[in-house]
Amino acid sequence: MVVWSPFKFNCGREMANRFAIAPLTTDSSHEDGTVTEHELEFVRRRAAGGFGATISSAAYVAEDGRSWQGIGAAHDGHLSSLQALAGAMRAAGGLAILQIYDGGRIAKPELIGEQTMRAPSAVASLRPGARTPRAMTSDEVESLVGSFRAAAALARKAGFDGVEIHGANHYAVHQFFSPRANHRDDHWGGTLAKRMNFPLAVAQAVRDALGSKLIAGFRVTPFEAEADGYTLDDARLLCDELAGLNLDYISVSLDDYRKSRPQRETRVYNGPAEEIPVPATSPITELARVIAGRCAVMASGGIKTSGDAEGAIEMGADLVAVGRAVVVDPEWLSKVRSRSEASILAGLPGDEREIASSLSIPPRMVEYMLSRPGWIPRL
Repeated sequence: MVVWSPFKFNCGREMANRFAIAPLTTDSSHEDGTVTEHELEFVRRRAAGGFGATISSAAYVAEDGRSWQGIGAAHDGHLSSLQALAGAMRAAGGLAILQIYDGGRIAKPELIGEQTMRAPSAVASLRPGARTPRAMTSDEVESLVGSFRAAAALARKAGFDGVEIHGANHYAVHQFFSPRANHRDDHWGGTLAKRMNFPLAVAQAVRDALGSKLIAGFRVTPFEAEADGYTLDDARLLCDELAGLNLDYISVSLDDYRKSRPQRETRVYNGPAEEIPVPATSPITELARVIAGRCAVMASGGIKTSGDAEGAIEMGADLVAVGRAVVVDPEWLSKVRSRSEASILAGLPGDEREIASSLSIPPRMVEYMLSRPGWIPRL
């Protein structure tokens, strides 16, 4: 089966198989952005299954862009924390990739201070209760590009095998590309080409900071479900440009790869399922066509079995990222490898007290997950 074959990136680094642990928000770091022992154990136990790569929870690149209480990659004070995380991610010899992000208009005021919230434009998020951010100056935009560059350099110093830019799920990089969030009329917005400038500048900065021998990845939402959002055709143009920057992979962020369903900005976890219009052809297939082998394509969303993984590869993916399934069952990959899929846990324990202890999930992460009913299945 293709999913068990090795894969070599443009930079020369090799995954032993096509499975990666997807970036998973833990909301469980220390207040200063350093990793906790609970987080290390969460990662260590899951990586021990033999994944080809583990992608970290997203690390903030700037103190004023934090969207949850997660790890930081904003300054040298985070170096030892990142070194410990990279070590835990290599529990079974797989590659360790640090995902980095900035929250932009969906940063949390309680973490950064309401007056400091900044974004491409002074346009509030569609999320309930969202505050209106102030528009960033050109100098601030340049500085934020520099923060991504510095975070990538810190990841290299900490010993990671690569970095993934979080350009999806409505965070700052996504916001610059979105016509809903970006109303600028300068170099950083106003036309589709100019809205691509920030994502491309960040990608180039990260590539430069890492050098040619480490993995540079980019996570993208393939289209916005909102009526005034960017389209799959827009994302094709962005991915075409990204693939020309000598990246190693582009990850297509979907809630369910089979349904071609991305995450809405207004995502509500305790309400009825949202109807999202989807393109006739899978975004994975469409983006793989335009990328045309210049870098790898990673699929995510709804990977629960080896058959799911093979299905994503048949659509055009080279790699698959497994998220919720490995949260629920830390030994998921070992069971898939041994053809024991019938024994894979289908949901979190019904008793909340058992979730953290039996599955090595940080207590704050348990609270985070349970506050989003329907996101992770329960037994």
